[in-house]
Amino acid sequence: MLENVRRTITEYGMLTEGEAVLCCLSGGADSVTLLLCLQELGYDVSAVHINHCLRGDESDRDEAFCRQLCERLGVPLTVERVNVRDYCEKTGKSTEEGARDLRYAVFERSPIGKIATAHTLSDSLETALFNLARGTGARGLCGIPPVRGRFVRPLIGCTRNDVEQFLALHGQDYVTDSSNLSDDYSRNRIRHGIVPVLKDLDPAAERAFGRLSAQLRADDEYLCNQAAKLLETASRPGGYDSRVLAQAAAPVASRAMLSLLKQRGLRWDEARIGSLLELAAQGGKLCLSGEVYALCSGGLFRIAELSGQEELCIPVTGDCEFEAFGKQVSVNILDKHQIGERIYNLFTYIELDYDKIKGVIAVRNRRGGDAIRLDGRGCTKSLKKLLAERVPAEMRDKVLLLCDEQGVIAAEGFGCAERVSCDKNTERILRFGIKSSS
Repeated sequence: MLENVRRTITEYGMLTEGEAVLCCLSGGADSVTLLLCLQELGYDVSAVHINHCLRGDESDRDEAFCRQLCERLGVPLTVERVNVRDYCEKTGKSTEEGARDLRYAVFERSPIGKIATAHTLSDSLETALFNLARGTGARGLCGIPPVRGRFVRPLIGCTRNDVEQFLALHGQDYVTDSSNLSDDYSRNRIRHGIVPVLKDLDPAAERAFGRLSAQLRADDEYLCNQAAKLLETASRPGGYDSRVLAQAAAPVASRAMLSLLKQRGLRWDEARIGSLLELAAQGGKLCLSGEVYALCSGGLFRIAELSGQEELCIPVTGDCEFEAFGKQVSVNILDKHQIGERIYNLFTYIELDYDKIKGVIAVRNRRGGDAIRLDGRGCTKSLKKLLAERVPAEMRDKVLLLCDEQGVIAAEGFGCAERVSCDKNTERILRFGIKSSS
């Protein structure tokens, strides 16, 4: 058992030798085993016990047990009491969810860098079965991750039977939470009704799941890395190239969408990810939360907060023409001998030194913080102030801007930025043309 824990800590890089670690101690068999193992392995162990105040005298019994155990072992102990019932009444969450929220809130306040929880391989199997019943994706079938941020699970390779044998060998008692005996909770129904059937089929079912879990985690890690590369490849000013996203393999594209949702703290599930993939392929608009939308137009996929303003961002990869805000827009890249030519006389043009432009180019409307140092002005001015000088308020969000990866390089009606202006050394120019449709 001890060697199993040592191997798990090393394999997943959970702790360094002698590192300080906070042990989450309920008083149950798993957490008592965790505490003993960490101490025997030489870590600088402290413990924390959360009294959820849900089981009356039994909750107080658990607290007293943890105090006595830590005093005997010489382990510093912090005890906190939380009111789960009040929290659940205010939030509408279940008792299980509320208790977990409050428990982890206490853990997160700890100044100790690493926090060890007593999840076992048996817990991980139960979690995977629960996720399977809910129709989870492959990641849910991995069970409980060995490491999540500062949280580590040194017992994740041990079964509940391993734990009981370890405690018996050490002559160490523990407390039993009576709620674990009831089938009122989903996890208990899985533990009491489903897992025994699996173990009847194969006594080593938990170990078999452990191997499967490791394989699934490795597959998921690879696909997530591919998704990160996909987003990097598809990245454009203001969003992502929708064609690159739509052409990617589904397991990679779906993880890319999941990553985008998580970055913004948005709700995600299989149906929503599917909707985003469809949006990238077909274009359109999807409300994600309040004023946050996923939008796809002009080959650009993006997630943005609209706040009443229609956002525009169209990547430019070469000569092109398109319509934006009722205006005809043209972008042409020309050799220096063509400077001064006007192919379409009804267009108003701005000419820039193409070789001075940095990275990907896009046509868009204004964003907060935009600024430009116009050629010949000798100063940098915010777009907000610049537009206020001569553009009516109701038209300012529809002024077209040409941008590169460093910011605005041309503004409709104002000219180009000093850093991309043409000079005697210019070899290629980018001609940005705009014609009103009216």
